[in-house]
Amino acid sequence: MAKVVFITSGAKGLGHSMVLTLAKAGWDVAFTYGSSQEEAVALAGRVEKSGRRALPIHCDLFSRDDIQSAVSAARGALGGIDAVVHNFGPFVFERRPLADYDDEMWRQMMDGNLTNFFWLYRATVHEMRANRFGRYVTVGYDGAGEARGWRFRAAYAAAKSGLAALTRSIAREERIYGITANMVCPGDIRGEDKMRMIEDVKDVRTEEGLRPPVGEDVARAVEWFLREDSQEVNGTVLEVTGAREIVAKDSFPRRPEP
Repeated sequence: MAKVVFITSGAKGLGHSMVLTLAKAGWDVAFTYGSSQEEAVALAGRVEKSGRRALPIHCDLFSRDDIQSAVSAARGALGGIDAVVHNFGPFVFERRPLADYDDEMWRQMMDGNLTNFFWLYRATVHEMRANRFGRYVTVGYDGAGEARGWRFRAAYAAAKSGLAALTRSIAREERIYGITANMVCPGDIRGEDKMRMIEDVKDVRTEEGLRPPVGEDVARAVEWFLREDSQEVNGTVLEVTGAREIVAKDSFPRRPEP
């Protein structure tokens, strides 16, 4: 029987590419969605036409109870959970100084990127321990593994750097049970390209003369982490950025108005 992966926020963006790539690699897929029901149903249909099982689950990923219910639904429909990919994570697109954050904004950033992964881990790890196999993959940013600061993205950087440390800590605690935990850090993948496969852009070139980065670039790294023979790839933070200076490009200093 195929193994089952549970992916947060899978209907659109990078999660969409992860669902397709992992289904192609032989995984049955449960994935959560928020407001994108139409996209979620269509994506599940594509997976099922390929011969794999798919379960889209509506879930508020800021709610511990909703996450527990989603995990239970995946277990009930697909028979268990062998891997968790935590793709969800709120980001602040406008340049916002940390001093402008209120308590609720800070809580949303921490709960959406870090705390909810702890809830997912706690809801799934005992089953993985019993099976002597499990895979966790989190999603960070360029520099998360070294706690690199990010000007005007400070709360996001703090949450993702904390997530990197949590991921590595889980790797060290759970390795004796055959469980691995790794992080992938995407580069600057824009708009609809997050949902595209490499084949979709094979004839497209950027101003640098390269094909544009797409969601499958990240999804392939996730698929590698999840493989049964990737046991020794554990506690790793892997950057899939094309060596582009993502954080530096967004952090040129600008003198504040007097």
